[in-house]
Amino acid sequence: MLMRHGKPLINQQGRLNAAEFGAWVEKYNVAGIDTKYPPLPSAIEQISESAFIVCSDLVRSLESTKILGAERIDECASLFREMDMPHAAWRLPKLSIPLWTAFFRLAWVLGYSANVESFKAGRQRAQCCAEHLVSMASTHGSVLFVGHGSLNWLIAKYLTKMGWQSSGKSLRNYWQHTVFTANTIP
Repeated sequence: MLMRHGKPLINQQGRLNAAEFGAWVEKYNVAGIDTKYPPLPSAIEQISESAFIVCSDLVRSLESTKILGAERIDECASLFREMDMPHAAWRLPKLSIPLWTAFFRLAWVLGYSANVESFKAGRQRAQCCAEHLVSMASTHGSVLFVGHGSLNWLIAKYLTKMGWQSSGKSLRNYWQHTVFTANTIP
């Protein structure tokens, strides 16, 4: 199962220039979870149904796993970190955080990777994550990964290519989750 972490405790309002957006991204990467936005009951259920629990070493992933009620975290690794957001030192224009996020994520996909891993390297890491999660599922049965938006999206693509089928739920919003099952051929 792939699940997106809870809502981070950071101001996502206002207008920033690109340099300020880079500083905001650094704060986002150390932000905890806003407990005013608890997980859905269906998300909490997944903890009890998971034999093995995985998260990244970013605070928002660790705290989300604990807020879900996990008694343990079986693996916590930088391999599972969110895809870093490129940024620049431009002083103009000033745009909203969601607009900068969309702009720089698209620029990253198109090849701009200032200060971060390239899109190609990120895709390779996501493939490694997918293969590692499949290996853990074959060993432990059921695995819950409390991860991040872009990384989960890429992992989902690789799991599908590997023959796994998704419950079809989007991972766009905080606390959303989707279950993948191995496609067994009789």
